Amino acid sequence: MNSLNNNKMKNNQKNKHLTQLLSALFLLISVSSQAHFGSKGPYGGSVSCSLVKDTNVYMGTLDGGVYESTNSKLLAWRARPVGLKSGKITALAHTGKYLFAATADSGVFVFTGFVGSDRYWKKANNGIGSLQITSLHAVDSITILAGTLANGIYKTTDKGANWISVSASLLHFEITGFVQSGNRIIHTSDGGMWASDDQGSSWFDFTDVYTDDIKASAISYNSVNHQILISNADGLYTSDSADVTSMPMYINAQNGLPSQTMVRAIANDGSNWYIATDKGVFTSPCSSINWTAVNTGLPTNDINSIVYIQNRLLAGTHKEGIYKSPSASISWIANNTSFNNVQTFSMISGGASTVIAATEKGVFVSNDLANIYKAGNKGLLDSLHVNDLAFSQANLLAATQNAGVFISADTAKTWSPFNSGLGSMVITKIFTNGNEKFVLTSSGHLYRYDGTSWVMDHIGIPSASVITSMAFFGNKMILGVLGKGVYVKSVSGMTWNAFNTGLSDLNVTSLTQLGAKIFAGTDGSGVFVSDTANANWSATSSTVIPHTSLMSLNAGRIQAMAQYGAYVFASYKGGLVASSDNGATWIAGGNQFNLPSFTDVKKISFVTTRVFVTTENNGLYSNALSELPSPAGVADLSAADLSSLDISPNPNRGEFFIYMEKVKANVSAVVIFDMLGKQMQYISVSKIQQQIAVHTNGIPGVYFVQLLTDKGPLTKRMVIE
Repeated sequence: MNSLNNNKMKNNQKNKHLTQLLSALFLLISVSSQAHFGSKGPYGGSVSCSLVKDTNVYMGTLDGGVYESTNSKLLAWRARPVGLKSGKITALAHTGKYLFAATADSGVFVFTGFVGSDRYWKKANNGIGSLQITSLHAVDSITILAGTLANGIYKTTDKGANWISVSASLLHFEITGFVQSGNRIIHTSDGGMWASDDQGSSWFDFTDVYTDDIKASAISYNSVNHQILISNADGLYTSDSADVTSMPMYINAQNGLPSQTMVRAIANDGSNWYIATDKGVFTSPCSSINWTAVNTGLPTNDINSIVYIQNRLLAGTHKEGIYKSPSASISWIANNTSFNNVQTFSMISGGASTVIAATEKGVFVSNDLANIYKAGNKGLLDSLHVNDLAFSQANLLAATQNAGVFISADTAKTWSPFNSGLGSMVITKIFTNGNEKFVLTSSGHLYRYDGTSWVMDHIGIPSASVITSMAFFGNKMILGVLGKGVYVKSVSGMTWNAFNTGLSDLNVTSLTQLGAKIFAGTDGSGVFVSDTANANWSATSSTVIPHTSLMSLNAGRIQAMAQYGAYVFASYKGGLVASSDNGATWIAGGNQFNLPSFTDVKKISFVTTRVFVTTENNGLYSNALSELPSPAGVADLSAADLSSLDISPNPNRGEFFIYMEKVKANVSAVVIFDMLGKQMQYISVSKIQQQIAVHTNGIPGVYFVQLLTDKGPLTKRMVIE
């Protein structure tokens, strides 16, 4: 890192105001893009239900919560998972003021929570006799109906604060859907259709001899011709004057539809019906039923939902995400930007921008910070069931459910089996440290690679142990064992020995090491810390942060730990925390909003500028490391003095200016540290210098620029992208 010559500095001084303007712009972009955890793919997944309200579209998913698009052009999706206790969305409703979501196992939630500009879901179940909700219907701005799997219908007239049963007149209690038909509400059930003309307070039979006592599953009302189209166990049927008649007559509407077609959702635009089925999307004129398949561009015919919005159609698929098409000439294209609803088993990241994810659709590799992924499964025989990924120096290892271990020397472009000596092909975890490699089988056996083949390394570990984690320090390594604590041995040793002095919770789920300390996460008691030299465990401070309390998350049930720079990280369901003072204090590992509250966070990994976490059904989430404050021991400027040290641009690409005109002290030197506190450069400064131009070959990452003054050090964070 060297100072530029004076002439160059004089020329650059002329552009100081432009540089400062660009710096502010860079900083604004950085703050807005890094202020929260963001979804990082891979994109796609399964849709369970859809809702259109004005220009907003909402997608419920089978396991991944709710997604929202606030632009009728459907440019991208935003995850709305915070506050939900389940990602299993069965129905959505919007009152015009409030958005409601129904879940398969946790009841009803309303999207009314606020923390600043961040929004979250609040539970709204008081009075509901079942948490297995199947359907929702908005009656007016504060009135909602909720259908259940076996307990009939409940109604709220106060935005979900309280519910009462309105099932007294019902004979069938498995509710499958609702529709508004003029001033009438019609619901489908395991016994056909029932209707209400008093906002759901009472119900009357709305079937005929052809539909009575036959389970109905989907319904749509056409406000132009006042017709309903319903799907039941016998097929499709239409009925006219659905908004006024008390004696509906249903006419078979199967013409052109393949036999045994399962209809899952129905929509219309006034002139045409659209249905989502297990055989694709079909459309028919409303005036004369004749179904035609319209599946061009769809990667699957397994369709769960269909909605119409402003001359567009949206189809929600099973496992392949969301597709859109003009309604006038139907041809589908993918619409999955930021829709990260793919089941994800593991992830590993490294360097400046490499991210690799193991998902239900195989292994995917990104070399640009998870913006674009490419499949990386050539030679990986069990690519759909990869349980874990790890780097061992330049090699990438994959643990599979059915075919053992695979190795890649070219970052997942090609794979080869790596199983010599293994007694089982069901591999659950991989642990590596440099060239040291260990794998764990489903039967709990630990194997070490000795340079030629895998050999069992289990002496001293109690039989039937559930090994959860491994960490390395010096020439030693430690194992976390659920219910039995921590075991240690040297790399060349033969026997594992208990390492549990002071460890009051032996349900160890995760381990990591930082400096002379080792850390153990437990399934209920948070994190413990010990010196590496001798076991002397003690509990760290609580891993609870304000977000934890607000979302009612259990911060004591640690699921993963990792170390990067000067920080130790720990995760639990819905949260990530970090500590730079050996657990004396824990802070949020980035703004937790957008991180799903209902999903496990079972792996933590890093590139030079970002932390990545694995969530089960929502793919990867990532946050900028620059959000973290200076590590303990690196002094920050006070808020009052923050503007006195000006670094422009920041973030930068290795060239930046340090402006010191506002510093009210004599500066003697500029020191630059990395995240570990390692000094990268020392630059002497004369008393008359007010600015300095710096060029560095430093790799992308977070650094600290410190001014040494006669009044003490002043420090500010600087990011190289």
